[in-house]
Amino acid sequence: MSDDRRFGSAPWVVLGVAVAIFVGWALFPGKTLYTQVLTPHRLVALAALLKLVYLLAGTAWAFACRDHLEPDNPARPAWFLLSLGLLANFAGQLCLAPFQVFRNETPFPSVADIFYVLAYPFLIAALLVLLNAYRESGFPIGSFADRALTLGAVGAIAAVVAVPILRPVVATGGPLLDRALTVAYPVLDLVLLLPLALLLRIALKLRGSHAGEVWVLILGGIVFLCAGDICFAYFQSLGEQHLDPFVHATFVLAYSLIAGGAHRQLQLLRS
Repeated sequence: MSDDRRFGSAPWVVLGVAVAIFVGWALFPGKTLYTQVLTPHRLVALAALLKLVYLLAGTAWAFACRDHLEPDNPARPAWFLLSLGLLANFAGQLCLAPFQVFRNETPFPSVADIFYVLAYPFLIAALLVLLNAYRESGFPIGSFADRALTLGAVGAIAAVVAVPILRPVVATGGPLLDRALTVAYPVLDLVLLLPLALLLRIALKLRGSHAGEVWVLILGGIVFLCAGDICFAYFQSLGEQHLDPFVHATFVLAYSLIAGGAHRQLQLLRS
């Protein structure tokens, strides 16, 4: 194996080990590894630092992609919007990190939620701009009927999945702001899923190409982001905080995949 390939695979090995550790924490919390070595406090701190690293790297790489595109390239604004969405998430995680690293707690709601909510308009706009860029470039985005059918199917599936999950969240007692935010994240994710579904269709048609690799990574990351928010809302409403390791693993995966896609795109633009 060449040095370049070895270096390129190392971050994915680190990611795989990190995710395995968090999943193991959820499945076997009583094991010595998780009670004496990788204690809950250390793992929460590790998750916070990993999220910060992936978000900051993704922000920088997405912005660099924007700079490497011609001023009249229709995809250029999308990379800028993606970088802003990642930066907003970074700011939110930065607000939580001191509590997680030094006090082993994650306050909710908090100032961080302002930045997390702010990230959604940027991410949704980035996907919409990308759809328009693909349309202008002649990529196979499908007929109007195909797109309408895709959006209808995704909306129906999302409703079937989300309603049973959100019902106990809405019914749970507690401060109005807590409940509003807990519901807002999954709802915003469902909105994000609509343009995402159309982009996934394009990415699947591009599989095997470099562009397909980029978008499978980024769109896969957004899918995990949606899953993380839905899991957080469900676990939070039911008081199942012992399942938080799954939430940490999901968000680490989400941010790392998006950052990996941005880095791969930057490599293509530089070459």
